[in-house]
Amino acid sequence: MIEQKINTGNVHIQIREYPGNNSAVLFLHFGGGNMQMWRDVVPFFSDAYHVILLDLRGHGKSDRPDTGYHIDPMAQDVIAVMDQLGVDRAHLIGSSLGAEVALSLAANDPYKALSLTCEGALFNEGGPYGLWEESEEKFQEHVKKTLEMLKTRPIKRYASVDEMVAESAQSFGERGWWNDVFEAVVRCDAAPASDGQWVKSWDLIAAKYLRHAFSYNFGAYYARVECPVLLLPDTYPGQDKKEIDIMQRLFALIADGKIVYVPEWVHPFGWMLTPESGSKAVLSFLEAV
Repeated sequence: MIEQKINTGNVHIQIREYPGNNSAVLFLHFGGGNMQMWRDVVPFFSDAYHVILLDLRGHGKSDRPDTGYHIDPMAQDVIAVMDQLGVDRAHLIGSSLGAEVALSLAANDPYKALSLTCEGALFNEGGPYGLWEESEEKFQEHVKKTLEMLKTRPIKRYASVDEMVAESAQSFGERGWWNDVFEAVVRCDAAPASDGQWVKSWDLIAAKYLRHAFSYNFGAYYARVECPVLLLPDTYPGQDKKEIDIMQRLFALIADGKIVYVPEWVHPFGWMLTPESGSKAVLSFLEAV
């Protein structure tokens, strides 16, 4: 295993690499997460693939610049990492925000993507593939109000990382979702504040990401993807039927695609709760590519 921080020219990206002689598999985490989420997934891949993990800009131990939180420049960060590692092409596996970034990479630089696994990027907030059902005018009002709320809300501070972990343990523990992987993600997410306290990295960048996310049209991206695509939808009880309908319409745009329904998969935490079932679904897909 090799850990290092790579200078992409615009931002320093923290990476962890499990070198191998076979094809590269690059894992991209969800918003508010970091590379630690893949800890129990890596063993399923590291014997057969060259595994690369990274913290997206604004997350974990990577830099947190003021700008660049549209998925297109974030995908360029990933390409810069690949180039510096000497990786021409890779299988891309993304969760939530990571799926959006991977989708952007595969659509805008098709040669780089051997395959694309999206556990996320399966519907938009608005537009033709969006969940919003009211008028466009009301949607824009909703966007404005949401962004203003995120911009002005106070960021919670913690006296220590342990205090942050304890709060998360209580919140996730009430659902039976807390384990040592969750704890590792929370600890890696902690960012030092100027007053000696700690904040969550996601709280610092959520508004910067969402100001772009409301305008995404994933259909325009999927229509340009050339590699095989695997979609892994949320199957946890209570999922919105409209999400499935939109995913099916996006799936119709994919030239070479497959949908796998992992039983009771929890988006985006399945990788941290039941890593074996998700990993086996992806490995089966990769073997067929």
